[in-house]
Amino acid sequence: MRRPLLLFIGIGCFASCHKSRENPNASWNWFGTDNPAVYSYVLINANQVTNRADSNDFHIAIAAAFVDSNNHRITGVDNLLVNNKPISMNVDSTFQFDYKEQSDLSEGIALYGTNVLITVKGKTDADTVTSTVYLPKKIVRVVSDFPAVISQSSDLTLSWIADPGNPWGNVIIQMYYYSDLSQDNSPDLPQQVKTLNFTVADNGSYTISKKSLNTFPLKSYVGITIARGTQNQAVLPVSKKRIFYFSNSSASTPPLYVDK
Repeated sequence: MRRPLLLFIGIGCFASCHKSRENPNASWNWFGTDNPAVYSYVLINANQVTNRADSNDFHIAIAAAFVDSNNHRITGVDNLLVNNKPISMNVDSTFQFDYKEQSDLSEGIALYGTNVLITVKGKTDADTVTSTVYLPKKIVRVVSDFPAVISQSSDLTLSWIADPGNPWGNVIIQMYYYSDLSQDNSPDLPQQVKTLNFTVADNGSYTISKKSLNTFPLKSYVGITIARGTQNQAVLPVSKKRIFYFSNSSASTPPLYVDK
């Protein structure tokens, strides 16, 4: 199967080489939207933080921008609907909707594992297109599948919900360094540690070797994210504006302590 555009751009746009004390789900540059070939897009971003204190910490949101490829200004779209829900336009002519902030979290969670209907209307009713993008299933099976600490002395097996409907057939796993938290805990720890990237089959399990885990120093803090995404595209019938539809389903850990 052809690898989708969202993954052609490489893992470099998926995360930086190190993380601050921020929550990871707030700092990703999500699939595809940073690619210079993508002028207009709708992104469905669904992330769960595997926090044992709050196993239902979901962050599900819609973001969209429609840019003219000639003058690079945001223009040309008046309305956006996701599963027939109108998404409000911001003052800068972008669109954004957070299901949690709007008290519609259950509606957002229901999008997992479904073909989400997206309608984009240009400047006239005739310039309207409706298509779908598949939002992969939730990553998390049970919160205990993710570690509470990282041990350098043993391999780490991660488990997740496999998704046979995932058209790419793979997931991305990243382990990344929290520099601020690590240096607060131990000032002699490095400012940066290279992020570990794994692209593996979406079969529900992968083991990271203790050799790889030793990339991160003792007493540091690291995070883990597992993610998969899909894409589709459509063209407005009158203006011929090409729109990419991206979806991302991911799960992130809180900062994890690295022990012996």
